[in-house]
Amino acid sequence: MKARNTGFTLIELMIVVVVIAILASIAYPSYTRYMTRSHRAQAQSYLMEVAQREHEYFLDSREFASQATVFGVDPVPAQVAEQYSLTIGPATPTSPPTFIVSAAPRAGSMQASYHEPTLSITQDGTRSPSSVWQ
Repeated sequence: MKARNTGFTLIELMIVVVVIAILASIAYPSYTRYMTRSHRAQAQSYLMEVAQREHEYFLDSREFASQATVFGVDPVPAQVAEQYSLTIGPATPTSPPTFIVSAAPRAGSMQASYHEPTLSITQDGTRSPSSVWQ
């Protein structure tokens, strides 16, 4: 009796590799878009939290807090800090007291590679750019 060889042929193996490559080429862009939206949502949430802390500080001291004061009380989450550079400062008309909190994508981050805009929120709740805020 002749023994039968069992196993996969090269053609079968190549078909499996092609199918996996097609699935990966579809899944990876979707995953990166998802991660970009996730990082943006985390940054927006943090900006809203900082704006709320600014208003609480304003009620107590009749002025808005400096960047060091706010970040000392409420440190920047690691995932936000690795994707965005955050700044707090007075908005352009400084009278009455104003503030603007902004998050600019860090160079070399996923957010920068997908050309994400700089997110910001002001003392009156104006969020820009309004097209990316949820």
